[in-house]
Amino acid sequence: MTQILIILSLFSFLFSDLLKPQNQSILSSIHILFEWDQEPDAIEYNIQISDNELFENILLDSNTSNTLYIEKNIINWDNNFFWRVRPIYDNQLYGEWINQLTFSTSSPILQEIDATIFNNDLLQEGLIIFGQFSPSLVIGVIDEFGNEIWNSQGSSLENNLVAFLSYVSNYGQLFGTRNQQGINFNYNKDILWQSPINTEIDIHEIQQLPNNNYMSFVPVYELGPIVEDERWTVLFQNLGYQADGSTIEFPWLGQKIIEWDQNTGEEVWSWNPFNHISMDDHDIGGELWQDAYISGRFDWLHSNSFHFDSEENVIYISHRHLNRICKIAYPSGEVLWNIGPSEEYNMGDNNICTNLNFSWQHHVQLIEDGDLLFFDNGNLSQLLMDDENPTSRIRRIRVNDDYTCDTIWQYDLPDYLFGPGTGSVQLLNNDNYLIYTLGNYDNCSILEVTSDKELIWLAEASDPESTFYRAYKIPSVHPSAFSVEADNFMLSNNNQIIQVIDNQIKFTVYNHSDYTQDYSYNFIDLDNVMFNDSQGDFTLNSDESIILSFDLNNIEIDATQIMLSLIPIYHKYAEKQLVFNVSNSNLDNTISINNFKLSNVYPNPFNPTTTISYDVSNLSYIKINIYNMNGQIVEVLSSKLHQPGTYNIIWTAENYSSGFYFIELSSDEFIETKKIVLIK
Repeated sequence: MTQILIILSLFSFLFSDLLKPQNQSILSSIHILFEWDQEPDAIEYNIQISDNELFENILLDSNTSNTLYIEKNIINWDNNFFWRVRPIYDNQLYGEWINQLTFSTSSPILQEIDATIFNNDLLQEGLIIFGQFSPSLVIGVIDEFGNEIWNSQGSSLENNLVAFLSYVSNYGQLFGTRNQQGINFNYNKDILWQSPINTEIDIHEIQQLPNNNYMSFVPVYELGPIVEDERWTVLFQNLGYQADGSTIEFPWLGQKIIEWDQNTGEEVWSWNPFNHISMDDHDIGGELWQDAYISGRFDWLHSNSFHFDSEENVIYISHRHLNRICKIAYPSGEVLWNIGPSEEYNMGDNNICTNLNFSWQHHVQLIEDGDLLFFDNGNLSQLLMDDENPTSRIRRIRVNDDYTCDTIWQYDLPDYLFGPGTGSVQLLNNDNYLIYTLGNYDNCSILEVTSDKELIWLAEASDPESTFYRAYKIPSVHPSAFSVEADNFMLSNNNQIIQVIDNQIKFTVYNHSDYTQDYSYNFIDLDNVMFNDSQGDFTLNSDESIILSFDLNNIEIDATQIMLSLIPIYHKYAEKQLVFNVSNSNLDNTISINNFKLSNVYPNPFNPTTTISYDVSNLSYIKINIYNMNGQIVEVLSSKLHQPGTYNIIWTAENYSSGFYFIELSSDEFIETKKIVLIK
């Protein structure tokens, strides 16, 4: 059985360390990810956490087989903590502590959330993230008891994310706006992408498309008439407008959809509603024109959500003030159909499914089975549906091939939870629905409801002035968490090595994120001598692992360098890049050399070549440098991994002038220098 030795270096040789959280960091979370380097020969690790530097009060003492551990129970806010990790070897022998670091948690900033669990057995496991824009702009995460888990406020101005949350993807990506720019960010509060600084972004929707480009709404204006009506005509005429229903004189506001190139930020596609929707279609009620009189523009569409369907190459768009959901073809932009009220309401004369009578809807999305799911705010439900009071509803509908619509599921919120603005709905993995509603402006609430319409969880904001935009149930605040460990990792002759069996190199990748995540890998032989380069993709479910195996291509080569890169496709910032020095040697036939030695240089003096002989006593990274009389390196003859043995290397000095030079042989354990003379 052939055994190959491979030196592992995560850009640092021979030293393991604790990686996350970094020493003296201040964290705005109490679900903490701990990560450290792999230790040779370890079969497990012992991690301890204390609130005391001397570990006199140990809060956690746990063993894990991975180099990553997420603690969700014992960390609290506004406190200091200390942590350390040590390897556990076979027969339950404990090694030395790798290191000891400290971190602290900041103070909680979210308002109190009153949470009630009505049926814990039916509750979807997870956390709740919401974007709040009143009374303050903040993003928060709570658990099922209403306890604060994470917030967007940092310990410094650089780490304080004052942003508006609009979208959370199925992979845990976060999207929103900051300072009128669209952003993609993470729970570390890193800005991963932002839209062009000279373009104002509408806050309602920012997403990343399957082609990795970004898409968002952008405000767009065109002049139109002031609709003639006795309720506001005189008011506008007093401002100097004709206000006769036909004069093109007043700015109308719509929302243009723009696709941004992921790398350059350039606009690569757009859809302008003024080119596809008639300005004859508009709300004829008084509220919007009264707002226009004050604001100086008519909020014509108030488009508030879109959903990009890559399978059919279409986009579904919600136009709140037209009470319309439209389906457009991508990239042509052709409107395929509009769902909305009947023509008597002046919002289109060719709408389908007019019997649905939804109004001022939010958060339109296409779910996996092809149904449309959205939050029907119901602001016009008294007008359209003869409601005694306006009622908000959750609508799940199916559009048939004959352009009729079936209601698949509907949930009517009680009167006190009517959502006059904002609102969201999410279909959960257990078929429950997570619902956010503004609750008549004074009862901001998040609910979880079963498919049988049983209310099983309710969270209410304690501040009656609270306004959220959307709420999502998420598995974790660590969606990028994964670890990579080399199999058969060991210490031999003071070197960290991997012992590879049957000409294979193996690594185990673990998904700790609580999400299903996609990964890509790239395996490169940097010297192109021993391994074939390879790349690929794989998917891991929550708490799932995979073994990546790579076969040697040429076992006759002495040494090479290899790089293994692993990237979570939807969290590329979390890429792990490992570099390896590889030696092809049979352990049973190791040459016995007692010492490192620069044994001979012949001839000396020389012109223009000389042969340098040296001995290597154990597997080591060897450097051979040539220096001039001023102590400057003039040439590097060798810088690579060596197996034990005797080596010869030739230096040709035809490009150098006559004089004295020095040869230096060095490793981590040894250094020796010899003087040589070049005579021409």
